[in-house]
Amino acid sequence: MPLGVYVFMKKYGMALLLITCLLVVFTPAYAQVDEPKPLEDFYAEYGYKSLDEAVKEFEQQMKMKVTLPKKLPSLAFTHVLARVNRLGGSENLELNVEYLNEHVPENHFNVDIRPAENKLFIHEKRIIEQVRLKTGGKGIFVKVPGFHVFVFETEQWQYRLSMDQRVADHFFPDELVEIANTIDRE
Repeated sequence: MPLGVYVFMKKYGMALLLITCLLVVFTPAYAQVDEPKPLEDFYAEYGYKSLDEAVKEFEQQMKMKVTLPKKLPSLAFTHVLARVNRLGGSENLELNVEYLNEHVPENHFNVDIRPAENKLFIHEKRIIEQVRLKTGGKGIFVKVPGFHVFVFETEQWQYRLSMDQRVADHFFPDELVEIANTIDRE
């Protein structure tokens, strides 16, 4: 090694080493780490609140009692959040209920309820199968990318039950029919 390079390394090498060590040691103290938002806070930005609050608000606005399923999918959920969704105006309301697991995102089950008079139109091409419910009513499985979706009606409400398809090895679509059969009729 030439003498000039050796002197340069000796003179400035220690300073560079010291600066590098200081940066490594003290950077975490000054770096700001973004904490992820709690799931409730994230959903609250979109109008979600507790299930009880949302059901009460929906029933008051609709002036009718709504019934939720007594059975849930056989998956673990960490959160239940709901909102009253105003679709294109105040007279077209829908109750959206989300069952979530913040540690297993694919454990995601939705119950959407709207007045039967404002029911969703489902084109025949999207219908996969029709099923008879224990009440004698019928329900349909609908083709929706990424979800198993089952739609059925009672006298007053249209229900849409949906489950993430990523849990196909733990959950079978027929379970949506079993869940629908637990909803008391008006």
